[in-house]
Amino acid sequence: MITIPSFRLRQISTAIFALCFAGFGTAQTPAKLDPPVKPVVTGKFIGNGKNAVVKFVIVEEREAFGDEPAIRLLFTEKDPAKSKKPSFDAMFGELGSALSLSIDYKGGIFGCEVAHDAHTKKGFSAVGEIKMADFKMAGGNVSGHVSTGGELEAFGEKWEVDLTFAAPLPEKLRNAPASPPKKMVAADESEEPKAPAGPAISARKLPIPADATGVEFKEVVEQIQFSSPQPVAAVTKELSAALKQEGWKDGAGSLVGKTNSILKREQGDSKLTIMIQPAAAGTLVKIFAEGLDWSGGDGAAPSPPKKSTENDPDDIEAEVKKQLDEALKGLPK
Repeated sequence: MITIPSFRLRQISTAIFALCFAGFGTAQTPAKLDPPVKPVVTGKFIGNGKNAVVKFVIVEEREAFGDEPAIRLLFTEKDPAKSKKPSFDAMFGELGSALSLSIDYKGGIFGCEVAHDAHTKKGFSAVGEIKMADFKMAGGNVSGHVSTGGELEAFGEKWEVDLTFAAPLPEKLRNAPASPPKKMVAADESEEPKAPAGPAISARKLPIPADATGVEFKEVVEQIQFSSPQPVAAVTKELSAALKQEGWKDGAGSLVGKTNSILKREQGDSKLTIMIQPAAAGTLVKIFAEGLDWSGGDGAAPSPPKKSTENDPDDIEAEVKKQLDEALKGLPK
């Protein structure tokens, strides 16, 4: 009679358990697809008392949020069909008033960008203030109802959303499962604990250009805004280089154009979406952030540090001359 050690029995049991569930996974039949619905949206999108007649809604694929797959819902006044980059054009006013929502496959909203033509400050972020109801993502289509529950205010701008929608998923996502399967873990197997996250990056230590003016930190909506006298291309290049030097990596979805730019950057659990667009005098920059440390609250940024003159030859010469003049004053004529 052969005796098998208990630890080997546990290993064999675990292997059989895993094989059984692997078999179930491969035996699953694909979900039945419904015919693509005609995109439709009804309701109101109000900015400062003016309703934008939103006629169009499209669904875009976007990068996952954490470990959860996600999509983007884009509501616009003008038809986005001819646009090569609908989200990019919408946030810069090319498609009239627009609302962009980033949601997971269960309908949870984790990103909201508002660009209403009646607003002076277009393209602000307002995540956490808009809710999803009656959400359904199945059969290759998506539908639901989004609402702010009344009029809200952000950056001095009033806005309200109450929209009901239905739209087909992009062809690439029509076969995607509504709820992706989670990893199976055997009874005697435990997942490795995640390493504790490091301290959050300070919002006030992001590399703001030295010539920036009107710098505002808005903790409630996790947004930073400032102006620069430089053109869009120069600001884009400077910010990209400075962020790279501080360890920020390129994120999916960056778009750099001749007159407008959107930079996506990631570091650890922190994310940045930076909109750079032309203004009356120079460039306007808006930074939408996730996972930063906002210690210090809202308000204007401290004045940028003055340039160090410790090793500047001209300043050293001026200081020497000043001290020499002071010394000569004490000498007898």
